[in-house]
Amino acid sequence: MGLFESEELINYLTALQVRHSSHEYIVYSSEIERKFAEKLDQRDDIKLFIKLPDKFKIDTPVGQYIPDWAIVKHGDDTIYMVRETKGVKKEEFLKLRTSEADKIRCGEKHFEALGVPFDMVTDAEEV
Repeated sequence: MGLFESEELINYLTALQVRHSSHEYIVYSSEIERKFAEKLDQRDDIKLFIKLPDKFKIDTPVGQYIPDWAIVKHGDDTIYMVRETKGVKKEEFLKLRTSEADKIRCGEKHFEALGVPFDMVTDAEEV
């Protein structure tokens, strides 16, 4: 939980007030993230979501990777998942040979090994 302690002031120009998170505001770094958080917060099946802080780092062979979201979804079962948000579809993005795409591929394998569902999405409807 120490990773989630906020020692920084919230920039209210890049923060969204939400109800279904551990904090009153979600700090976002893009319009896609803002819309994603806004839609998650409106869903009844999403019990909790957190924008993972920069301190939440996964070491990979190609550098450190910081996934975007941790989400708790409750339907017939409770599902704990991690999601990465991008402005393009996963199939298009992961075809790229960039360090960011490589880190996401490594992150996918990391969470697979832990048994935590991971995916790259463009919209909250994909959760």
